[in-house]
Amino acid sequence: MRKTVTTVALASALVLAGGTAAQAITGNFTDDHEHEYVGLAVFYNPDGTASHRCSGTLLTDRVFLTAGHCVTLDDQGTVAPTARVYFEQDVQAEVSEYPTGGGVTSDELYSYGYTGLGNIPETKDVGVIVLDAPVQTAYPEIDEYASLATAGSLDSYKDAHPGNSATVTISGYGVQESNGSQTKQVAYRERLTAESFIIGLNGTNAGGYNVKLSTNPGGGRGGTCFGDSGGPILIGDTVTAVNSFVMNGACAGTGFAYRTDTDDVIAFILESAGDEAGEIDRVTL
Repeated sequence: MRKTVTTVALASALVLAGGTAAQAITGNFTDDHEHEYVGLAVFYNPDGTASHRCSGTLLTDRVFLTAGHCVTLDDQGTVAPTARVYFEQDVQAEVSEYPTGGGVTSDELYSYGYTGLGNIPETKDVGVIVLDAPVQTAYPEIDEYASLATAGSLDSYKDAHPGNSATVTISGYGVQESNGSQTKQVAYRERLTAESFIIGLNGTNAGGYNVKLSTNPGGGRGGTCFGDSGGPILIGDTVTAVNSFVMNGACAGTGFAYRTDTDDVIAFILESAGDEAGEIDRVTL
């Protein structure tokens, strides 16, 4: 995990012998059997060892959207050479080969330009993975993909939903249990979902580039934390942002997701997708 002062990127380091070195999650997440297009990505070092894991979203049968700090190995922007993406709801229980086998592989990874969180609010925290083969080669049951919000969609949505009514859906493979500190956490590689709400789109740390979310909204809803990195901020089945960073190591208070509903980010995603770009469904909210 890479830190700058009190901001913490959400990726989870991997400990191959016994699970994940992750942090706390907040709220009451539930098992997510609905968003089959949300997957868990493992990223590998040049020597083939597993580095860290994140969440992300299928936009087509081969294009997987995640965070920039997920596809990179350091704050110099070094892109990981390979990745492997899993779509089981409970990877821990269902994939005995994890993290060295199973899933769908990729050696085509792209970063929008992420070089650490020192440039908040403009962190360029978006990444794209193009799978080596269609997801159905390993997961024939997957037949749905997320849509990509058109430019300015979050502004329109927030304007039409004042206060705490601008709710969004979170999905990802974050930490499930914690005692509320960094000293004891229980991490599961399960896809979980919850609702949160948009606090704002501008102001400190947001600046029009990030969406500010509650990580502890109450009312049975949840927030974002480590392992959720790159996971979608959804309105319906439309991606509007990818989970990026929280303001402290206990994942309390507020979190931030990097917006994907801007012209420049959309152009990056489409360019990275190559021949698959025409298959990405774009929706105006």
